[in-house]
Amino acid sequence: MYLVSRKSSSKISGPDAFKRRRVRHVDLRTLCWRKNSGADAVQKLQGATMEQKESIEQHGGTLCLSRFVEAMKVPGADAYNEHHIWSNQDLDPTPFSERNWRWYHYVSLWWGSSFNANDWSTGSSLLSIGLTFGNAMGAVVIGALLSSIAIVFAARPGSEYHIGYPVLIRASMGMYAGYFFVALRSLIAIIYYGIQSYYAGSLVSVMLRCMFGQRWTELAPFPISANITSQAFAGFMIFYAFTFPLMFIHPRSIHTLFLWKAILVPPCAIALSAWAVTQAGGISNFSLGMSGVTGSQLGWAWMNGVNTILSGISPMIVSQPDITRYARTPFDASYPPAFANLIVKVLIFFLAICTAASLQVIYGGQPTWNLWDQLNLILDYNWNAGARTLCFIIGFAFASASALTNISANSVPFAADITGLVPRWMNIRRGQILCALLGLAITPWNFLQNAQQFLTFLGSYNMFMGSLLAVIWSDYFLIRKGNLHIPSLYTSDPKAPYWYWRGINWRGLLAWMCGSFIPFPGLIGSYNVNLVDQSAIRMFQNGWIISISISLVVYYVLVTIFPVPIYPPTHAKEHVIRGYLAKQHLTGVFPDEDWHPTVDNLFEHDKSLAAVNENELKTDV
Repeated sequence: MYLVSRKSSSKISGPDAFKRRRVRHVDLRTLCWRKNSGADAVQKLQGATMEQKESIEQHGGTLCLSRFVEAMKVPGADAYNEHHIWSNQDLDPTPFSERNWRWYHYVSLWWGSSFNANDWSTGSSLLSIGLTFGNAMGAVVIGALLSSIAIVFAARPGSEYHIGYPVLIRASMGMYAGYFFVALRSLIAIIYYGIQSYYAGSLVSVMLRCMFGQRWTELAPFPISANITSQAFAGFMIFYAFTFPLMFIHPRSIHTLFLWKAILVPPCAIALSAWAVTQAGGISNFSLGMSGVTGSQLGWAWMNGVNTILSGISPMIVSQPDITRYARTPFDASYPPAFANLIVKVLIFFLAICTAASLQVIYGGQPTWNLWDQLNLILDYNWNAGARTLCFIIGFAFASASALTNISANSVPFAADITGLVPRWMNIRRGQILCALLGLAITPWNFLQNAQQFLTFLGSYNMFMGSLLAVIWSDYFLIRKGNLHIPSLYTSDPKAPYWYWRGINWRGLLAWMCGSFIPFPGLIGSYNVNLVDQSAIRMFQNGWIISISISLVVYYVLVTIFPVPIYPPTHAKEHVIRGYLAKQHLTGVFPDEDWHPTVDNLFEHDKSLAAVNENELKTDV
């Protein structure tokens, strides 16, 4: 929340009551039973008729409820009484004192995030689309390179202006249209959170099998109608119980855990793959991935493999601003993590493919793609102390990694989204807790009853997100040249540059729809190949690349024909210089504007010191 005025004028935009008042946490009794109110109530009840007593009690209950509702508002919400609320502490640009993520934190985030059960199975399944071992690794290299470039682009707005996705999307889509894209991401985040937790619970189940052996495998079974085994359900609930407290940690304070994750998990994955390859007698004995499709089919399989890599990382790319807003400098959140992603993607997919191929050589039968299935297969044939210890450690490492990946990719984005949708009541911590509760309530195992069709549907979501990224990048880098006017992202003034037509940027919506729905018919063909042409299916299989290319070009052409305002009316005639507003002492604010953070969001340092420090950091970069 901000007060912004020109230095030459005393006019202040927005309501006069913008100063926040902290709402202290008080219990219900304190709210309803003020000093002497108990005695007064007793005196009123004595001698009153029955109808009067009921009226007094009803009034007291209503008053108690209203005070409880007031207490549940986030600090500062009262400043927006009778006004549309655009902000709270977690939507405001991150204060200088909370920008504590350095380059090594972001490297560990991307390094550790790739070591999860989902990426492990994705790497193995590249062989199932007809690629040989060598071709699969080639597709991985190209996909990792393109995703690293996308990381640099996606990180820039958040790390320069220190705002999250729910605020950034207002600049590209409009103040009101942005709500739709915030809600879209939040709904998918809940599903992904539940499913990732279910996968991690399967790893916990393997750990418990290592501990208890036959007593674990012979647990009383659930009925078939439950759609989940008793072992899987127990593992899921235990995982939830141990990871739920992490929801109370704010993103600005959780970066240290990612360092530990990046250090501990990779050796476990390397150990598993090395053991499997050794037992199989080396890579030369592989039969899986030694033959594949040829001719034109090989080219389409390559494109499908690259698209698979990009789609798998798409949710984290879209969510970049929610994490990079805590970066100390833009450099910290861009090139180091992009380089780390390039290396780790190639490594994790290489290890996963080698492990799947080795286990098929060792035990025969159909290849196993999921990590928990691979660990159970090892235990089936090697029930000894060494195998049980190895499988337990690997299960623990990957389950822990999945918990942190779930936070960065799902719970934090959902928390940011729900904060943007209802900022009067929600903040980041409350949003993370709600995400965990909803992820449990949706019973994710029911979504996986027809796993292939459901995962195909989720894959279409990444196509929609690719189109959205294209609009954001085209708007930020090509049209606005890296300039965002921060005060205009938090105002109800219809003359502000991000209000477009009644709060909707129709150019962005049209470009997004073109990129999303042109490849969409192929989704139908993924369920029934006889309903659409093969070319439509291939377009869908390459949907992320196609959608992002179409939307980027369409948006640029539309804005060239129908220009959008870059600066607010007071500075509309100024020449647009690349990155001009990002280089100001107070980022995103013109030098002749007086910008005042509200009371509860003041920097720990005084404003002049913060400005000097920011300037020094930008000079270093």
